[in-house]
Amino acid sequence: MNYSYVMGVNDIDELKNNGFDVQKLYEDEYGVSFTDDKINYFEEYILKHLKPGFWNEYLGKNIVFIFRFEDGSIKKYILNESNHDEILGHCRKFANCEFESINKMLKDTEFYAKNFYKI
Repeated sequence: MNYSYVMGVNDIDELKNNGFDVQKLYEDEYGVSFTDDKINYFEEYILKHLKPGFWNEYLGKNIVFIFRFEDGSIKKYILNESNHDEILGHCRKFANCEFESINKMLKDTEFYAKNFYKI
């Protein structure tokens, strides 16, 4: 199973209508769960709907980050040791927050703690 804390997108109903489990968490923030066979659809959805200045990550077999920069360009990463610091730098810049680490940032997200990390 894969889990994503989704914000900065339009038309969340598209995911609901295509078999994704979508929970409204806050005004425009959602917890989305989906099986591995829906990864490609989810990534295409994020590429289509993610607003500039936002990122999305999803956690499953891999931890994947997709950033949409202010200029509209997109960069996708599969988290590993060699790109951890670069991803963390983007997260800090986009959120204007000094996250201690990616692991702590993700574990501090209640949706991930309850579902992915099962704390």
